[in-house]
Amino acid sequence: MEKHNKYTLLGFKALQRAAAKVAENARKNNLKIPIWKNGRIKYEIPEIITEQVSAAERQ
Repeated sequence: MEKHNKYTLLGFKALQRAAAKVAENARKNNLKIPIWKNGRIKYEIPEIITEQVSAAERQ
């Protein structure tokens, strides 16, 4: 079980890094990215995101 948890955390962190790079690129180039809000997809230019700590990192 511990082995699966380790790979899950590695995958989660990789997805966070990828999302951060996409948002940064969109901000720099004034591009809109799709965001799911209120049951619909809206295209927005991402705002500056402050670091959020996931539940796994708090422990």
